[in-house]
Amino acid sequence: MSVVTDYDKKRLKMFLSSYEEGIKILTQALDVDEKFSSPDKKKEALKLYNKAIEEFQKGLRCVPKAVPVGHGQELEKKVTAMKTHIAGAQDRYRIIYNLVYPRQDSNTATTTTSAKKTGLAALWTSQAEQEILGCIVDSTSVKLSDIVGNDAAKQALDESVILPALNPSIFTGLRAPVKGILLFGPPGNGKTMLAKAVANEANCTFFNISAATIMSKWVGEGEKMMRELFRIARAKQPSIIFIDEVDSMLCARGEDENGASRRVKTEFLLQFDGVSTNPDDRVLLLGATNRPFDLDDGVLRRFPRRIFIDLPNAQAREKAIIKNFEISRTKQQLSSSQLRIIAEKTSYYSFSDLTALCKEAAMGPIRGLSRSQLERASERSIRAVQYEDLVKAMEVVKPSTSQSNQQKLLEFARDFAQVQC
Repeated sequence: MSVVTDYDKKRLKMFLSSYEEGIKILTQALDVDEKFSSPDKKKEALKLYNKAIEEFQKGLRCVPKAVPVGHGQELEKKVTAMKTHIAGAQDRYRIIYNLVYPRQDSNTATTTTSAKKTGLAALWTSQAEQEILGCIVDSTSVKLSDIVGNDAAKQALDESVILPALNPSIFTGLRAPVKGILLFGPPGNGKTMLAKAVANEANCTFFNISAATIMSKWVGEGEKMMRELFRIARAKQPSIIFIDEVDSMLCARGEDENGASRRVKTEFLLQFDGVSTNPDDRVLLLGATNRPFDLDDGVLRRFPRRIFIDLPNAQAREKAIIKNFEISRTKQQLSSSQLRIIAEKTSYYSFSDLTALCKEAAMGPIRGLSRSQLERASERSIRAVQYEDLVKAMEVVKPSTSQSNQQKLLEFARDFAQVQC
C-alpha cells in the first residue's frame, strides 16, 4: 500500500480545486454557447472553453500518486471525466472558431451551429436530444434569389418566416403566419432548394429532419424522438422543421400498418396541433414530397398552405438551358429559333433533367476528339455546344416524370392546393 504523504494531499487538493473550477467555467461556456448566436457571444464562449480546457489540464498535472483509502475510485472517475470534458470542449471550440473565423477558401455548403452536445453537456442530455440537436443547420450557400421561378412558394415562405420576424406584433390573430407549408410536385424542380434558401436567409433555428432521424426499430423510440423534436423546436423558437420526402414518414394510416409507425404519426399530430400546444409558438413545419396523395388526411390538415411546384414551361426551359451554360461557362452556339425548338421538345423535363441534358450535350465536342487530340487540347480549342449536340443528348437523357404521375399531381393540386404560377 502506498503511503499518502503531505505532498500527495496537497496535490489532491489542487486537483479537486481545478476540477470544480473547470466544471464551473465549462458550464458558463455551454450556457453562452447555447443561448446566443451573435459573433461577439461566440467569441466569449471561445474564451470560456479555452479557459476550462486549461483548468482541466492543470488539474491533470496535479494527480497525486497516492490517495487516502476509499478515494481511489472517485479519483479515477474524475480523471476520466476531465479527459472527456477536455475532448468535448476542444471539439466545440473548433466548430465555433470555424464559424466565427471562416477560412477564405472554404466552400463548405452547410455548417452546424448547435451540433450534438459534447463534454459536460452530453452528460446532461438524452440520446434523443443529442440526435435532434445534430439536425440543426446554421446556413447554406443558397439564396432565394438564386432559384428561378417558384414565385408562389417564395411568397409563402416570405410571409410565414421573414416578414413576421421584422415586426411580430402585427402578425397576430388572422394575420398570424401559417404553421405548415407543403411543397409538392414532380422531382427536380426546386423544393429542397427552397428549404436550403430559407435555412440561409431566415433568422430561425432550422431542423433538417428525415425519416431515419425519427423512426426506430425499438418500441416507443419513434414517438419519443417526435416529442423531443417539437420540445427542442419550441425551446429554440422561432424554428423551422423541414421534413424532406415527408410521405415516407407520415403516409396514410391503414389497418395493415404496424403499431410503431401509427404511434409516430399520432404523436406528430398531437405535438404539432394538439390540446397541449400553444397557438403562439413560432414553429413552422415545412414539408416536401413528390407523392402528396399518399399523405394521411390528418397530416394534410396540418399543412394549410399547399403549393404545387409544377414542371417548367417552355419559356422557363429556355432560360434554364441558357443559365446552365452561363453558370458553367460552357461555350454554346444556339440561335433563338433552335433554343425554342429544344424547349418545345423537352416537355415533361424538370429543372434537374435539363441540367443533366446540358451536361450530356457538353460532352459532344469532347467525343469528337481522338485521345491524342484530347491530350493536347485546351478549353479554348474545344468547339462550342451546338443544336445537334442537344438533339443527341435528348436520346440519352429522358424526362424523370411520367405523364400518368404528372396527371395525378395535377388532379391533387386542383382539388387540394395552390397551383404554382
